[in-house]
Amino acid sequence: MLSKLLKYDLKYMLKNMSIFYILSIFFAITTRILFNLEQSIIINIIGQISVGCMFAMLANILINTMMRSWVRFRDSLYKDEAYLTHTLPVTKNELYNSKFIQTLTFFFISFIVILISLFIAYYSKDNWLLLTNYINTITTGLDMNTSFFIIMFITLIFLEVFNAIQCGFYGMILGHKKNNGKLGYSILFGFIIYLLAQTLVLALVFVYGLFDSSVMELFKTTTGNIDVGSFKVLAIVASLLYLVIMFIMSILCKKELNKGVNIE
Repeated sequence: MLSKLLKYDLKYMLKNMSIFYILSIFFAITTRILFNLEQSIIINIIGQISVGCMFAMLANILINTMMRSWVRFRDSLYKDEAYLTHTLPVTKNELYNSKFIQTLTFFFISFIVILISLFIAYYSKDNWLLLTNYINTITTGLDMNTSFFIIMFITLIFLEVFNAIQCGFYGMILGHKKNNGKLGYSILFGFIIYLLAQTLVLALVFVYGLFDSSVMELFKTTTGNIDVGSFKVLAIVASLLYLVIMFIMSILCKKELNKGVNIE
């Protein structure tokens, strides 16, 4: 039954997100074409408009992935659609798992579309060489493997944003247990949970630093005296902590859902 739930959730997200995917790639292509034409005032102006539209679509992809995930979660569990959802022979855990996988899937797709759009618009041997040289300069200064740096950078951003989405889920579950002002409480609880999650990550990193002097140095030294090599350990520890917190939060969300749902 989880696969059937997931199919409908994915269809909903695809219907709402496909327009942003198509437009971002479309404007990436027009940007590529316009930048390769002989430049005149008009071509340059149109090219800059195309660039602006492309980046607007990229921003909308990230924002709408978050917003649509929250809207889908609320509509299927607490709005009119919930009257049908909760009559299905599925558990609350399966309902939550479906929303979790749907969000994870489209968040990953959004990242891929953003990278493809940027590649189409800007890729050239010179730009690639410039980018790789810039990254190599950073990684050399940090005494860090380039592939490791890129993977950890993308991973941390991914986990950070996905954690924020799940905090929104948890806030919504708690907010809809109130009799009035459900939306307001959902936003408030979600924001508080997000702050607590961020504080917990920082606190656990500090605790880890008690056993690893290289990480603890980040809490003690000034900016100019930081041992940049310690960022390797910090990036790995922070990523693992985010995964643990997200796992625990998913358990808490399911626990609260299983206590009962108040449909609006």
